[in-house]
Amino acid sequence: MSFLNELANKALKDPYLESLIYKLEKFYGYHFINSFCNESLNEKEYSDLLRFGDILCRSKNTEARNLSYKIISLLYNFYKGDKFFKLHAATVMVKLGNFPSLQLAVNSEQINLDEVKIESIIKETYQIAPGSNNIFTDAQYKVFEELKDSNHFSFSGPTSFGKSFIIESFIKYLIKERNASDNIVILVPTRALINQVTKKLKQEIVEPKYKILSHPTVPLLYKNKGYKYIFVFTPERLISYLSNDNPAINYVFVDEAQKLISENDSRAPLFYHALMLAKRKSVNLYFSSPNIINSDIFLQLFGNSVEETLSVTENSVAQNRFFIDCIDKKAIMFTENGKEIALPYKKYFANEHVNLKNAIMTLGKGVQNIIYCNTVDDTINYALKFADNLDDKIDPRLSSLIELVESTMHEEYYLNDCLQKGIAFHFGGLPQRIREKIEFLFREKVIDNIFCTSTLLEGVNLPAKNIFILSNAIGLKSFSDVDFWNLAGRAGRLTKDLSGNIICLRVINKKNRWNKPDKDLNVVRVKEISKVESILMTNKAKFYTNIGKSIEGKHFTRKNISDNEKKMLDSYANILAYHSLTKTDSILRSKFIDYNQEGTSILHKLDSNIEVPKEILAQSTNIKLIYQNNILTLGKMLPKVPEEVDYKSCLAMLNILYDYYNWKGEESGGRKPLVKDDKSILTYYAVLMNSWINSKPLNVIIKDVIKYYTSNRRVIFLSSDQAVLFNPKNRFHINKLVNTIVSDIENVLRFRIKNYVSNYILLRSEIEDDSSVADWSEYLEYGTTDKIIIELQNLGFPRHLATLLKNKYIHFFIIENNIITDFNEEKLKNAFDKEKYNEEFIELLEILD
Repeated sequence: MSFLNELANKALKDPYLESLIYKLEKFYGYHFINSFCNESLNEKEYSDLLRFGDILCRSKNTEARNLSYKIISLLYNFYKGDKFFKLHAATVMVKLGNFPSLQLAVNSEQINLDEVKIESIIKETYQIAPGSNNIFTDAQYKVFEELKDSNHFSFSGPTSFGKSFIIESFIKYLIKERNASDNIVILVPTRALINQVTKKLKQEIVEPKYKILSHPTVPLLYKNKGYKYIFVFTPERLISYLSNDNPAINYVFVDEAQKLISENDSRAPLFYHALMLAKRKSVNLYFSSPNIINSDIFLQLFGNSVEETLSVTENSVAQNRFFIDCIDKKAIMFTENGKEIALPYKKYFANEHVNLKNAIMTLGKGVQNIIYCNTVDDTINYALKFADNLDDKIDPRLSSLIELVESTMHEEYYLNDCLQKGIAFHFGGLPQRIREKIEFLFREKVIDNIFCTSTLLEGVNLPAKNIFILSNAIGLKSFSDVDFWNLAGRAGRLTKDLSGNIICLRVINKKNRWNKPDKDLNVVRVKEISKVESILMTNKAKFYTNIGKSIEGKHFTRKNISDNEKKMLDSYANILAYHSLTKTDSILRSKFIDYNQEGTSILHKLDSNIEVPKEILAQSTNIKLIYQNNILTLGKMLPKVPEEVDYKSCLAMLNILYDYYNWKGEESGGRKPLVKDDKSILTYYAVLMNSWINSKPLNVIIKDVIKYYTSNRRVIFLSSDQAVLFNPKNRFHINKLVNTIVSDIENVLRFRIKNYVSNYILLRSEIEDDSSVADWSEYLEYGTTDKIIIELQNLGFPRHLATLLKNKYIHFFIIENNIITDFNEEKLKNAFDKEKYNEEFIELLEILD
């Protein structure tokens, strides 16, 4: 084997191989842009490339194995019908253990080569994934075997590596090996991912002893039947679960673990806090992340052994990289060794939308394409302009989705203009239900082109043959190499493609739109990914000094600190306070004492000044401690929580929060402030809140807000600095407002305001024990005051379906004291009006079956 490694290493440095790959890449580049290339491979060069591939795939060196795969993926485009190619392709795929791509490469051809047949039999026997007929690739199998032998573990791999498949397989293994005795959590970064992961788990985990839940309240119906659970939680839901009397958790799997160390995501402290709470309860932690070469960093953060880690760089799908500059009129392809191949692309025009349409029509013809646009405005605008002048696409599934958008959102919503042409846009502000339908139709190839924001970076599983990247930023921040390759890694679908194409496209001369190619393209040109860091370990930007400043209420070390940084520092300060109060042994606490000269005295003073019980502090680390302390000192003078839920009481509740938590000082900064200069926006939130928590459907909520905007002559922001009087007859205004409403329900009501409400109710109950107080926090989370609708959501039914079941089919449920104790599934399914509620019936079957 050492001889083969040596031979492969020698091949990697061979100038002849380099020249062959360059020629093959050039041939592919010309082919990709539909241009003739007179430098095709001759018979000898073709044969030599295959032989090089055969040598490289036998190496243990990842670079050699990846290059072997790359050779096959490029040759496939020109020689896939050739038996000689299929023979070598089969050898490479079997040696790499890449069985998902094997059938695609050989196209059902019988390969009668003893070496290949024997190795296939061995790997198909030993590398079969638990509970399925799927076979692990060599790299996946290595991770799986390491997981089996570890009490905690961290691994990373390329975006197309199949990390979710490994975790699902390991969960099946645990269930079988431990006789279905454990409760398991999969931790996802955003609520948007909960349904996707839950649905996939329900398809994969068929063990009858388990229920898969996504709310931190376990229904009595399941408790009484003695089920075990797999929970799909966001950090805040895990915090809520661990803060109450619930069944013990044994394992937590952290999906998209890179969110834990993000310096730009104000939710990163929540991630850290949730996992520290789990660690204190001796839960086994497992981390999964994309493209991170030092994945042991997550183990370091929680004081676990850094030996139990594996960073995989072996590709399951190859990628080809292009840059097309429509401003300076040049096109290039980046080779494997970082060189540039000039391509004779000619379809340049003065108009950005024409340039984009030409590129997609030329390079993305006949395949599925993702077009990354960064901002919501760009995403919608580019999708609409692209859809212009295209023929309608006739498909009943598109018609069904168009009807759903009209009936659940608004008949003037722009998405339908795109769907009519088989095109969609996708971003976090779309209703979950609509997003999921778009994703499903894209996977079914009903939708061919999808325009999106960075939602895809959050872990949404939506690969395509091509990904067009129109911006080199996320928000205002330029791509990190991890972010870029996480996004770009969605080019090419395992089992569908051997390779995908990454097209960085400059269609306008504008900041963060590849406007500085020499600098911006480094992340594309160089395939190396740097090590990541955590601010908790590095003390970057005087992190621990500034945490001390936050605790003491002093000015930070920098005047120009962003609102996002400020929120993160305040959150870590609260987490530190909790660790100090509970004597938790953490990196945060020990590093604070090490890096802050006054650390010990600050913590000593803090411990003596904290009035807030640790149980409340654990659930409210994103609210400054000073306001929580102040509220407690007021005692019974504090306003009571309103008992009724109407517009007036919603406004009263918001005013309480505004005053007692100093929203004017704490929530008026940043790109998306909760409030601006005064309280005027509270009346809008009150309208929204009142409609939401009184169970109104989304389309009615939208109508309520439109009516409020019209009658109160409110302005609407068309951009960050352009405000105009809202006009209900202006379609653009309607669409702007619809997007704002959906985003505000998800991010403002159900997250930011809910956190304050929850803290206020907890503090009020500490002052004056009143079990009958209205639980506004629960109302905001579930979008209803109806206990039965809340119960139904805890059972797994989404809000709209839970409301329908309560209103039309509640007689199939057995209810005692507002608690569902059982229900008749078969009678419910048989009685359901499948014609009138067809979409809802499909959802019902997915949930029950």
